[in-house]
Amino acid sequence: MKKAVLIVLLIAALLSPALAKTAPKESSHKSTTQVESKTSKDTQKEKSKEKQKDKQKEKQTEKQTDKQKKSKDSKSTKSSKKSSKKSSGKIAKDDESPSDSTKKVSIKSDDPKAFTKALLYEKQGVEVEFVDATKKSRKSRKKGEKKPTKTETVGEYFDFSTMLIPITHEARLGSPYGIRDHRLHRGVDIQVEKGEPMVAAYPGEVIVSKYNQGGYGHYVLVQHENGLQTLYGHLAERTVKVGDQVYPGDIVGLAGNTGKSSGAHLHFEIRYGDVNIDPTTVVDFPHWQLKPGVEKYSKKKAIQAHRKIQSKLKVENVYIVKKGDTVADVAAFFYISEDAVRRINKLGKDQPLKVGMKLKGCM
Repeated sequence: MKKAVLIVLLIAALLSPALAKTAPKESSHKSTTQVESKTSKDTQKEKSKEKQKDKQKEKQTEKQTDKQKKSKDSKSTKSSKKSSKKSSGKIAKDDESPSDSTKKVSIKSDDPKAFTKALLYEKQGVEVEFVDATKKSRKSRKKGEKKPTKTETVGEYFDFSTMLIPITHEARLGSPYGIRDHRLHRGVDIQVEKGEPMVAAYPGEVIVSKYNQGGYGHYVLVQHENGLQTLYGHLAERTVKVGDQVYPGDIVGLAGNTGKSSGAHLHFEIRYGDVNIDPTTVVDFPHWQLKPGVEKYSKKKAIQAHRKIQSKLKVENVYIVKKGDTVADVAAFFYISEDAVRRINKLGKDQPLKVGMKLKGCM
């Protein structure tokens, strides 16, 4: 028994150092695994935090993109609304064309572009009615308004772009505007055939329609609302009377050879109060068309040209009576009738001429 106990003790003593060596290895292994587990947990936490941050950033970016999209959508809707309004406005205006909305259009007679408008409407198949504007103006005068002067116009320019040439075809000039036979030829003589229709250049009112034996013969004078006057002379027949309203293209008379005339022609004048305007500065008669720039014809230049020719006329338009001169001699000098000499110079029917008298051949 004692031997067996001793053997056991010896074996235990031998085994104890080996067990002592193996024990710390297990503990160190346990500690390393614990550290590794701790580090893996930490990394997992960091990764989860990074993922959360990434998710938050993604959410923020998504929100910003959503806001931008919404703002763009709102702007596009606003612009589309504006464009739709504009387009609808344009469509409404286009729909309001006279050919679609109405079958009859009224144009005021004092509209300087009445004739042009009428032509455009007629091309569209629209019936045109001219409204007399003079009656309204007369009523307003009764209420205390001042009567407009004949030279009353707007602006510094004339607009001749709506003027209708008084002849209906190409025609040459027989005699130009200017000083002729020591007196002023206030218009132009246009070569036409007898009986041809002569038409009004603008809308207006006939203020003279009569026969003048010594000069114009049968002639018509029309007052226009734009301040101008037009005269049509040497007519074979007058087709309008004083007070008549005429429109561009209306026949005012037939061409003839009446008055102081050597052949059938139209004497045509353009006046602005006391100022005479050379019709050839507005119309190219041989080619029957308006000249370039007539939509902005300077009043100042027209007045200056009139004053210039009047200064020349003061020298040319004078006859100094000599001993033995008669009214017939003065009439022959100015190429007018004796009655015209007496009327222009306010001479009595049997009033004798005195030596040194200065007589005129035109007003």
